[in-house]
Amino acid sequence: YLLLPNARRRAWEVWTDLEITGTSNATLVNDNPSFSTITAVQAGVNWHAPVTPRWTGQFTWEVGARAQTYRYGYLTGMKEIINYVEVDRNNFDLIGIHLRGTWWRDNWLASAGLRTSTMRNRTASHTFYEELALEWQLFRTWTLTPRRSLAAGLEGAGRMTNTDSYGIFPKGWNDRVEQGLFAVLDQTLGLGWHVQPAVRMMAGHYTQSGRSRNDWHVSGRVAVTHSLGRNADVRLSAGYDQRESTESEISDFKKWDLALALSASWRF
Repeated sequence: YLLLPNARRRAWEVWTDLEITGTSNATLVNDNPSFSTITAVQAGVNWHAPVTPRWTGQFTWEVGARAQTYRYGYLTGMKEIINYVEVDRNNFDLIGIHLRGTWWRDNWLASAGLRTSTMRNRTASHTFYEELALEWQLFRTWTLTPRRSLAAGLEGAGRMTNTDSYGIFPKGWNDRVEQGLFAVLDQTLGLGWHVQPAVRMMAGHYTQSGRSRNDWHVSGRVAVTHSLGRNADVRLSAGYDQRESTESEISDFKKWDLALALSASWRF
């Protein structure tokens, strides 16, 4: 017993994800939607605190940073014209940091955190959106069979924003609160294969004085994932999204997506 090695805690996590999506409505418009592709590459690093007993359950927290880049039209042509504009003018980068706490007991899990994000347009070299968000989530899992489980719960966020519209709108024009419901079914197939159908309904209320905007967003996804060893997996997913807004200036939209992705993470 004295010679058994102690398991070393791995507090650091480095992760990356590459996803290529074909979408029926690349620019999220109501009239004359056009097909294109979106390539998203992201990477990040997290530090995880030790798990400690709290409130009759287990608690941990983490802090992390991430960077993402979005490129439109790599497979269909970066100079593809959609609504009279070259699609690659929508390219943007995102950087962000977060602090999140997570508590769980038995089949229950709750989390809450602060997240900051900054988005910068590549073509104009212009920061057009900044956000500070308080996000939370509460869900429960049920084991239906030895190879099937269901997770369902609530989620929400309060978002303080700075949208640079060259002086047209106030800085907090997109401040909002969001509340949603979600459900995910996980079915294990064979060794390392998972099928995960999911649905999500989200309502958003914009809080800027003078606005009367409320959004409803419904989405459905089916993802098939396969583990590639201990640190990576590949996934294929198909999904549908629909958004409706009470502001006539905001485009309602519908879209279908098909995505192929590869992700990896390492703990040390």
